[in-house]
Amino acid sequence: MRFRAALICSTTLSVCLLLAACGGGGGGDSSSPSPAQPSSSGGASDNAGTGPSATSTPSGGNTCQSQPVVGGDLFVVNPAPVRVTLLANGGMSGGTFSFLYDYVFGFGTNNQQDKWGQVTPFAPTAPVGTSVDVQILPPPPDLVHDVPPPATYPRGVPVELWLSKDDGNQPGPDNISSTASIHKDLPRDGWHTASVIYGANNTATVTFFASAGGPAFTVGLTNVSGAASPCAAS
Repeated sequence: MRFRAALICSTTLSVCLLLAACGGGGGGDSSSPSPAQPSSSGGASDNAGTGPSATSTPSGGNTCQSQPVVGGDLFVVNPAPVRVTLLANGGMSGGTFSFLYDYVFGFGTNNQQDKWGQVTPFAPTAPVGTSVDVQILPPPPDLVHDVPPPATYPRGVPVELWLSKDDGNQPGPDNISSTASIHKDLPRDGWHTASVIYGANNTATVTFFASAGGPAFTVGLTNVSGAASPCAAS
């Protein structure tokens, strides 16, 4: 298993963390993707505050917003980081929240299903309002035959958000939920039940376990869209 570094910046905690991005194959008995571990910390973030949710209103007054799409897909819109903001933690006391992306999207390489990037933006128990910029890194040069990424990278890169609960039960739809698959060999990648609302200005709101009743785990995203989004890219 390879590990790549992915820089994320927490605006709520005013720190930058260098998290490892995992590129690995399928199989294994894990109930969820293995979380990347922080390898170092850096200086303060240049950004302040939290990113807007998918229900934000752009300056032009456009309130474009989709209905919830169960298992909605996500992809990066612009060559910039994706901001992830925790809007509600659903009372979770443990578990893993993962941000996975297809870093070989658009590249010609063998066994595409074995290659992806992964970071853990924050723990599910983080304070509501925690906001992190996830920098999507290109694949290692040897995986793509030393072909450099385009200047627009990571525009168009598919993203999958994944949440697993530590409830002591066997893996299943009650404790694992994700957005649409990015078609990698991820263990237990079968419950694409997260609800996605696409908003204006390339934003989205993702809610996990909404159908279970009670408070749900919800994050807001910037710089993303999806095939089902009715909102024009800004």
